[in-house]
Amino acid sequence: MLILVARWNKPMTVKTHTIADVLIVEDELVTANALSDVLSDLGFRVLEIVDSSDGAIASIHRQRPEIILMDIKLRGSDNGIAAANEIHKTASIPIIYLTAFSDPETLKQAIASSPYGYLTKPLRYAEVNVAIMLALKKHQEEQILQEALDKEKELHILKSRLLAMASHEFSTPMSVIRLLIWKLQNFEEQLTKESRAKNLTSIQSAIKDINWLLEEVRFIACSESGKFPFNPEPVDAITYCQQLVESFQTEESGRKYRIKFDSQGLAYKLNIDKKLLWHIFMNLVSNAIKYSYEGGTIDVDLTCDAHQLALSISDHGIGIPTEYLNNLFLPFLRAENVGNIKGLGMGLYIVKQAVEAHNGNINVESEVNVGTKFTVVLPSAKNLLETELTEKY
Repeated sequence: MLILVARWNKPMTVKTHTIADVLIVEDELVTANALSDVLSDLGFRVLEIVDSSDGAIASIHRQRPEIILMDIKLRGSDNGIAAANEIHKTASIPIIYLTAFSDPETLKQAIASSPYGYLTKPLRYAEVNVAIMLALKKHQEEQILQEALDKEKELHILKSRLLAMASHEFSTPMSVIRLLIWKLQNFEEQLTKESRAKNLTSIQSAIKDINWLLEEVRFIACSESGKFPFNPEPVDAITYCQQLVESFQTEESGRKYRIKFDSQGLAYKLNIDKKLLWHIFMNLVSNAIKYSYEGGTIDVDLTCDAHQLALSISDHGIGIPTEYLNNLFLPFLRAENVGNIKGLGMGLYIVKQAVEAHNGNINVESEVNVGTKFTVVLPSAKNLLETELTEKY
């Protein structure tokens, strides 16, 4: 039961600018309505008044309050403390007890339910206001802390999985290097000049794979630690992408493929991050090669103007099942149809991070057994600055 002071004598009202939704749990309708009026004057919104434990639990499923004012003594078999314990099982809502009872047993039970406040009756206007504001502030700080802890836990899991997968991926090129070096050391005289050259080329290719993995791991570590680098500089994107295409076409590979590069527009120097463009281009083209059928063609189309570049990379390979498209850029996601094709499952996650660093966008179209097309648009950093200044002034 809620007991109010007979004379509220509203002092000069100190209105709060924080609007919060309140649930009042009180079995005396007259006093509950009086409290509701006071809260409305303070700037709060009373969602509902209920008079029992069951009513309180049912109410939070209809509409979620930001704070609950709970009388401990309620109608029915359960009291307000039992209602609070049940509510905390399903919802994180701060609860303030309003009660005429302050005996040790009641206080002990109330404290065990972790309330955000405990006000004894008769109540005062200022006490209710301050208690609510402090409870809301405390709850907000706890939510921020919990989000930080959840983020830290998620980051720890991500790094653990990345370390495990990277260790596995590193083992293959390292094994190749060890085997070929042993072969060159122990059978040098038996090997022809061509065989030695082929072995050295294979070692160089394995070292390149290791460097690639190191770049990917370093990139992920930076982006997840909040120290993500974005260093735009004037780049001739057409010439640079042409060089990257040539690096694919000149390297040794067990797969037979053809890259068709086409560019449109003038060779503008756009302010973009060259290293991030490398991650975008190399991951998308590498994926196109990996998931193409033998002998397939990879179409790379680049369009540049003075404000942005648009990069389109298409393959005619295994495609991506529809159910994976919405979550395609999540870390470690690999579609079920990739089989035993190696990879960390981080390439598209890295691409997405690099695109977003430019305030760009990326789209994908895909059909199983037909192929996949990625389209990336990166605006020039100079134009981003001009847009921000225009909007500001």
